[in-house]
Amino acid sequence: MHYHYSSVQATLIRTLLLWLFSNVGGTLWLLVDFSLDRLNDYSIALLAGLVAAMASLAIIPLVIPFFALMTRCCSDWPRRTMALLGVGLFFLVANYLLLLLLPIGSLSGLLEMSLPYLGAGLLTVLWLYGPAQRPVPAHA
Repeated sequence: MHYHYSSVQATLIRTLLLWLFSNVGGTLWLLVDFSLDRLNDYSIALLAGLVAAMASLAIIPLVIPFFALMTRCCSDWPRRTMALLGVGLFFLVANYLLLLLLPIGSLSGLLEMSLPYLGAGLLTVLWLYGPAQRPVPAHA
């Protein structure tokens, strides 16, 4: 029972780190992008960051059931692969919800603003779920 609790706790910690780093990274990415062309439009990038943070925060409660289902269905898959699949899936769900709930003109306009968050999320997963370090054998 203790192992299950620590597994859930570790998943929650990694999920919150993923949420934080992907939102900060995506917002910084948009700020740099907007600063290159339109320096006065930095507030749009900050507002997009706030919307992205709220939309992705609403999806966090789905992470534990997702990992529980994935470990039962695909137990031989690496956690990194499951996390990359989860980020892609939740990115699609979040964009679909944004298209439904916000007055956004087109999918291409939404993707222009949300792809930096996907990129930051994928980079964060690659960092968080990096390959395990193997112990170096001692030579006698």
